[in-house]
Amino acid sequence: MNLIKKYANRKLYHTNQKQYITLDGIARLVQDGEAVRILDNETGDDITSSILAQVVLQARGRSAPQLPTTLLTGMIQLGGDTLANLRRTLFDSLGGIYLIETEIGRRVDSLVGEEKISADEAVRWRQLLLSSMFTEGAPNHMSTQNVDMPSRNDVVRLHSQVDALASIVEQLLKKES
Repeated sequence: MNLIKKYANRKLYHTNQKQYITLDGIARLVQDGEAVRILDNETGDDITSSILAQVVLQARGRSAPQLPTTLLTGMIQLGGDTLANLRRTLFDSLGGIYLIETEIGRRVDSLVGEEKISADEAVRWRQLLLSSMFTEGAPNHMSTQNVDMPSRNDVVRLHSQVDALASIVEQLLKKES
């Protein structure tokens, strides 16, 4: 375990190597598969996640486009650092509803291509799975901005619909066997 301490002057000190380390150095450690733990020297608080977030943002700033403003704004507005908040924000900023629609369409098309369901059944499944209850408030085929975030109930309904679809497919496959 690489133990790094952050001092009040914002310098990072790698205690194992007994030398200062930069965010780039921390990035190299992580890329090499090394475990890293970063502590605030004054309080002893574990600040690993916030420093790793800085590493990610610094790396993205140099090598790729900046993270979408909607993503960063959403993370700040949601507060906290829970995984659920991050998933919700990512889902919104990446046009999650569009991704779900696309995946459902791909899977239904695949079933038709494999002749496991008819074209008529595919139309019905699309109507059931892509009904307006999942896309209400979403702009014309999902611009990634201004997409209403689905509620937990929407996601639960979607999961139950996907489970029902999987069950129907399994029953159809059993009948064919």
